[in-house]
Parts: sequence; structure tokens; C-alpha cells
Amino acid sequence: MNLEKTLSELPVDFFFLVVDKYLNINLPRLSNFYPIFNPQLSVKNSGYLLSQPETLDFIKKTITKSGHRAAIIPFKPLPKIDLMCKKNNWIRVGNPSALNRLFEDKIKFSPLVAKHSIPLVPFIIGQLESKLLSIASKKFSFPFVIQTHHGWAGNSTYLIKDLKTIFNIIPRHTPVKISPYLKGYTILNNCCLTSHGLLQSPPALQYTGISTLTNNPFATVGRQWPSLASLKIISKIKKITLDLSKILNNYQYRGFFGLDFLVSGGKVLLAECNPRLTASFAFYTEIELKNHLNPLFYYHLLEFCAPDKINDLKNEDRFDNSRLIGSEITQKNVSGATIKKYHDHKIFCRHLSPLSLDPSILKHLQNEKG
Repeated sequence: MNLEKTLSELPVDFFFLVVDKYLNINLPRLSNFYPIFNPQLSVKNSGYLLSQPETLDFIKKTITKSGHRAAIIPFKPLPKIDLMCKKNNWIRVGNPSALNRLFEDKIKFSPLVAKHSIPLVPFIIGQLESKLLSIASKKFSFPFVIQTHHGWAGNSTYLIKDLKTIFNIIPRHTPVKISPYLKGYTILNNCCLTSHGLLQSPPALQYTGISTLTNNPFATVGRQWPSLASLKIISKIKKITLDLSKILNNYQYRGFFGLDFLVSGGKVLLAECNPRLTASFAFYTEIELKNHLNPLFYYHLLEFCAPDKINDLKNEDRFDNSRLIGSEITQKNVSGATIKKYHDHKIFCRHLSPLSLDPSILKHLQNEKG
């Protein structure tokens, strides 16, 4: 089934809200797909971008000319977008913002998932104060990891080596999740949950905390397909993802999402869920299109605009597809924002331990324009 043709023939115009040029996606073969980007805006917020007069005017003119209905695609759901879609009778191509916040919340997510016996990084939760830190110090040896509710690119995750300055970093009484600092490597997979079932990408190796690319040891600075993980590890990732999708399904979650896994000491532990489009979705879509697959992103669009057009998924499985090859690295500034990106349909890293990139790859990145 050619989903490009199906999507192009829908009485819908897709408007993708681009708040960061490094998260943009180019789909020239979808004639009814319009990225909206305004680099002049001082606020990188998709709700703010959508509410701009020039954005509203462009949407109105486009759908008036085509006679179509507007479908708004946020990178990340927001209450303002929920309200604007409802007010204007636009299709919201994404889940309600409240559902996104529930599963993306680092503190709420772990106990919610733990009830279903899914293997997780060990954790304790509470308000940051001396008593909780004393419990954590006895349960987890130093260093340990503290996370707050929400964050992006590792900016809500802190490595704690001692207790001397912790309250200078995180205010006292802040709700936190504390976990042990486990050595290993991280794996991601992109997924799309449809009314006909779940589609999973092949697992990808996640590049995390490479010192030449970021000053944050928890910041993601790229990814590559293939993951280099063993078949046993990959099999565990597939099973955990399927189990997690059943939880999402119980909450009526639909569409694209990503999972991060920590592989440590031979164990596969679910680290977090990104219940939305992911930082890797655009490049991963490019990899799928290069290999003549219907992208997960296309299924995401269909699930919200015409789920009846989705047929049996048995011939759409790509989890074990070894032809899906590509790598991407990003340079971060001190605040965690991406300032450069470079990708290619090649393998950048060939060894898990230690994880290292060929210096020539880093030279390619430095030659990229910011």
C-alpha cells in the first residue's frame, strides 16, 4: 500500500509546527504537507507559533483554496494547541497534552509502569530533603542520578557525586526521582501505535554525553541504525516495547512515540518514554523512505486523520530490517540546544565499548553550517 498516495488524496492539509530548524522534516512528495517555521520568533513554542497572525493567515488561505480541513501537527502537544484545534475545528495530529505530560513525566512514569512488571532502572521517589537523600545514599552507592518532572535533552537529569552542593543545584522540597548511576549504553526505538496494532523501528544505538559534542553527560547527541546490540538484547527490547504499548493503549494513546532503554550488565531496563514525535523522527523517516517503506510518521498522520485507511500491518514490520542504516550526530551548546547536525546513511560507530566516533565524522559536523 502506497501511503504517500493515500495521504495526498485526503481532504486534509497538514501543517507541521517547526519550532527548531533541526527538528524540521521535508516531504516533497506530499503536496498537502506544509512545514511552518518562523525563525524570527523569540519563543520556541509550538502553541505560540500557531497563534501568530501570519500562521493563522497562512492556514486560512491554504484551506480556503483547497477546500480541505486543517490538520495541525505539533512536535510536542500543548494545552494551547488543544484549545485552538477545538475552536477552529482543526484535526489535532497528536494526543491530548495531558496524556503526553503523564507519560513524559519522569516521576509519574516509573511507578505507573512498575505496576505492570516491566523492567525499569531502580528508583525511589519523594521530595528532595535530607531524609530522602539519606535513604538514597544507603540504597544506591554514589554517584546516583536525580531527575525532576520534565526536561529536554538531559536538562532535568543530574549526576550527584556527593551531598555537599545538591541544594544549590535543585531546590529543597522539589519532587524528584533518584536512581543509581548504572554503566552501560542506551538504545532507542521509534514506534507507532495504530488502531490495527503496533509498529516498531529497529533499535538504534543512542549517542549520549560525548564530551566533544556536549558538556552534559546525560544529553543525547545522536543515534545510529543498527544498534550493534546482540539478538538477545534486541529481543528483550521488542518484548518490553510491546508490553509498554499495551499500557499506552489502555489510556487510548495513539500514534508516534519513542522509548529509551539502558543496557547494563546484560540487563535491558526501560529508562523513559517520549510520547510524541522524537528528536530522531525526521532522519528516521528519511531512512525508511530511502528503503521504500511506508514511514511510521505516515501511519501517525493516518491514525489521526483517516484510521480506516490503515490496513493489516503484517507486511509492514520493519523491526528486523537490516537495510535500515543511518547515523546522526548533533552539537549542543551549554544550554543544551542543538547548534549543528550532521547525518549520513552510514554507520558512524562500530564498537559499543567504548563508544567512539571516527574523528572524520566530527570534522564533517564542524563543517556544517549552524
